[in-house]
Amino acid sequence: MKSMRINPLIRMKRSRLAGFFLCLLLTGCSPAESEQSALQHAAQRVMQQAEKAEQQRLISQALPLYQQAAALGHTAAVAAVFRLQQHSSKVLLGQWLAELPADASALAPYWAELGHWQRLTPDQQQQFQRPFAAITLQTEACRLSVLPVVTGLAEARQWQLLLHNWQQDPQLGSLPICWLPPRFIDSMLLQCSEQPTQRIQCDLPALQQQMRDVDFHQLLVLAGRGGASYNNGVLQLPEQSDLALLRHEFSHAFGFLDEYALMPKVAKDECKPGRLTANLLFHKADLAAYQQHWQLDANELELTPVASCHHAGLQAYRLVAADTHMQHYELAMPALYLKLLHKQLARPEQLMPAAYYFAYLARQQQDWPAWQHWMQQAAKLGYRPAQQALVIQNAGQQAAVAP
Repeated sequence: MKSMRINPLIRMKRSRLAGFFLCLLLTGCSPAESEQSALQHAAQRVMQQAEKAEQQRLISQALPLYQQAAALGHTAAVAAVFRLQQHSSKVLLGQWLAELPADASALAPYWAELGHWQRLTPDQQQQFQRPFAAITLQTEACRLSVLPVVTGLAEARQWQLLLHNWQQDPQLGSLPICWLPPRFIDSMLLQCSEQPTQRIQCDLPALQQQMRDVDFHQLLVLAGRGGASYNNGVLQLPEQSDLALLRHEFSHAFGFLDEYALMPKVAKDECKPGRLTANLLFHKADLAAYQQHWQLDANELELTPVASCHHAGLQAYRLVAADTHMQHYELAMPALYLKLLHKQLARPEQLMPAAYYFAYLARQQQDWPAWQHWMQQAAKLGYRPAQQALVIQNAGQQAAVAP
């Protein structure tokens, strides 16, 4: 990841004397000019120099000039900096933005872009978030509800594109899944990591406090930069994900495992002969049990060796011949896998909801009211382990008050 270069000029104390001499240095303005007009003149001159450098594709020269113009109060230069630094650290962009002299209303669109909602008034938040409130997909046969979480406007626009592509996809669009309107969470609260070589990490304990007023089964967090993942009902995608990556990671929610070599610890936990997953067998002898479990015909299955369990010392097999999206996420999803997705959506209560994971986090924090809330949410979705946990809790309470 490229680190953002913060020009020393934006760290200057902008005293009247500093502004005056900057005017003399950059533009040769007359001493009779007022400080305000001098700064405006200086900002415009630097802006023109930046635009000329960019037209010549001298980005390394244009960027610091745009930064200088922004530091002198030229708000149009802020947009140019954001455009040239769209792949840089959002944390550094926020730090840079906080030091600019422009008034709060002029910088509001850029704070919204970064997802720093606490810097905006409620009216401003509603203004920027309102256009995305209608981004939803409801189906009559909805079997699973997913809540998207985004931070800034860039992620919201990306989610809008993803959902459009999902609806247009012949396979994914056929799934009885409801996508709820996206929920905006302040990026400083969520604190998603930006390390491209590592899996994205977000502050999920902080996130659960913002989710108590909405019913959902699975959670999709579209924020941060780095590797995607799915764990415990929470799908984490980088902010610039495409539909193929969403399809791959979302398949994990239905028990599909990667068809490339799993990490040693994951392989040790997952690769166990006799265990049935959606797309892998860990021993050829499990084929009959697999066929019966999923109610499939023998002619639909073709055992093909894959490297998934290499680090566990086992040979795993997928059930189709051709390479799939679980081996290389850009590849197509086999018709058999789509059939299995539909089968699992016929019994969504067997899929672990994010609420059950939030209950686990609450228990770690010894927050028993939150544990009760999230466990009840998971039980309402029919998730059996949550229902059993509440039965055990109620039995324990009754025993505690018994004479």
